[in-house]
Amino acid sequence: MGDMSSDSIHRHDAVDLSGLAAAAGSSDSPSGPVPAGSGTTRTWVVEGTEENFNSLLQKSVQHPVLVEFTTPKAHGAQEMSQVLRRVTDEAAGAWLLVHVDIDAQPRLAQSLGVQAVPMLVAVIGGQLAPLAQGTIDEEQFRQMTAQVTQAATAGGMVGRAEPVTVQASPDEPVGPDPRTIEAEKLMDAGKFDEAVAAYDALLAKEPNDSVLIAGRNGAALLGRLDGKDPAALLAAAQRDPRDVEAQLAAADVELMGGRTGDAFNRIIEVVRTTHDEEREAARTRLLELFAMVGQSDPDVAAARRSLAAALF
Repeated sequence: MGDMSSDSIHRHDAVDLSGLAAAAGSSDSPSGPVPAGSGTTRTWVVEGTEENFNSLLQKSVQHPVLVEFTTPKAHGAQEMSQVLRRVTDEAAGAWLLVHVDIDAQPRLAQSLGVQAVPMLVAVIGGQLAPLAQGTIDEEQFRQMTAQVTQAATAGGMVGRAEPVTVQASPDEPVGPDPRTIEAEKLMDAGKFDEAVAAYDALLAKEPNDSVLIAGRNGAALLGRLDGKDPAALLAAAQRDPRDVEAQLAAADVELMGGRTGDAFNRIIEVVRTTHDEEREAARTRLLELFAMVGQSDPDVAAARRSLAAALF
């Protein structure tokens, strides 16, 4: 996976992944993701079990999957898990994090040849790469995920992980948002224009719903990138910095690769250097990406300030 060589991996000891590779090729269970944690309306973290593990790994053909093997007994492991969960949810679909508690899943850990925990593994397109063995901090994790998402983008993988739980309140059952099921099916089938239309129909009734707005913008972005070569789009933008459409397309690629700050800054530069219709098109696109990423994301807050400066 490109730069992800053994020399670049942060680890204390060698990791035996032969069992993991074998497990990824075995038949999987129809069981869906099991929600991880509570108190959040959207999360991109799931609990890995014997029943769902293989089906979760198969999602790596659409977007990166990270697997955290851990145990609450390991020193610093719980704090590390909290960091991984928070950064993953901030990334809002750039990857899916699978949390495997080896105490709760001893047979799974044994079958995968897990030697020591905590251990973090990346899976892209079914290809496995160990990222870290031992505890890591937030900065290290962000560096690793940037490397993973760049490798995925370079390989033409522009899919985005869907949130695996929607929990409006403690009294409501956890599960997928029933309003968006049909739109998500259309997206899974690659019918992005139809998915946008489905979201538009929902937004006609609930025009200010942030979940629907984010879903609609995500479907539109995937439609814009469908069938395109991400590397070619980035190269086109580099060749002609004045080509607004090329810059917006490159920003799409960067966002899908988890490089939200780079995507935002690219569009802000377009806003800063253009006028009239081109400037308004760039501003509108940037606001769409803000809604897709989430207003609480720190990159969004920083980009909003930069946008205000560019406009005024």
